[in-house]
Amino acid sequence: MNARLRAKLSKLILPQQYEQLARGADIAAVLDILRQTEYGGSLRTVMSAGDIPRAEAALVEQLIQCHREVAAHAKGEVRRFIEELTRKFEVENLKVVLRVWKAKEGREFIYRGQICNEIPIDAILDAETIEEIIVLLGETPYRKPLAEAREKYKRADSLFHLEVALDKELYEATLTAVQELSPPDKRIASRLIGIEIDILNINSILRARRYYNLGLADIMEVMIPGGLQVREELVREAYPGRDHAGLMSALLTGLYGAAPHSLRTDKEVQALHFLEGFLRETYSRELRKALGGFPFTIGTAIAYLRLRKMEVSNIITVLNAKAFNLPPEEVVGSLVRV
Repeated sequence: MNARLRAKLSKLILPQQYEQLARGADIAAVLDILRQTEYGGSLRTVMSAGDIPRAEAALVEQLIQCHREVAAHAKGEVRRFIEELTRKFEVENLKVVLRVWKAKEGREFIYRGQICNEIPIDAILDAETIEEIIVLLGETPYRKPLAEAREKYKRADSLFHLEVALDKELYEATLTAVQELSPPDKRIASRLIGIEIDILNINSILRARRYYNLGLADIMEVMIPGGLQVREELVREAYPGRDHAGLMSALLTGLYGAAPHSLRTDKEVQALHFLEGFLRETYSRELRKALGGFPFTIGTAIAYLRLRKMEVSNIITVLNAKAFNLPPEEVVGSLVRV
């Protein structure tokens, strides 16, 4: 499996190719460039240059299939762990379904393929209440967390608590799968998944302060356990008595401590946007480090799959940027260095 993955890693889009994509004249030009890459096959069926939803769906379908192929070449506890990595797409897609359900618009942007569990997307979109949605989720892993977060959702009239509940369920299951790995694999997977959890927690904590002004007790309930550095004791010390900038600085410790100047702005929404990019690039560097160690570990699989996910996110960013005629410099600045 590792030999296959290292061969595939060599086919990731190069920095100069991202430059070409960013400077493409329009969506048609971008699609022409992409057809010369690993994504050419999946995009061949996208006949209309302006059909971004179809292009996004094709890219996501290819990425999910990529995860399935890696899982098919793994066995036992490694395969179960990779299946949990795959389920992240299902959780993210369910979040999109919930947002479309609440907004009553945007159905064309939903991915419709089955990922892991059978999700009745159209029935959910037609539901009148969150209780109906919970019932529709039946035997899936998502019924219980949404049921537990239902009252908070109704009080706040915001999907924030539902989305956090879905993330908590996913990462608790992922960490359970990590514990079944061999000691070397467990050590690497715990670190990389811990960074993912840190990133989610930092973003959730700052958004909870910015948009909902949650108290410390509520913040503790929002946090996902198992982070690498952003743990409960750090948040208990950092959260009270700090403004947005002070809280951000307190959370960005250790691995995340070298925050760029772009985060030092009084515009909180802008700072949150810059922070997301900064944390994703930090994670990208850690994934690359995992590839530089002993080659026959789970680190190769995690790095390959997560870097491919970032790559697809970059491509989708470029397509949407071209749809809005953003200048090339702005497009480049929005991409994560993979």
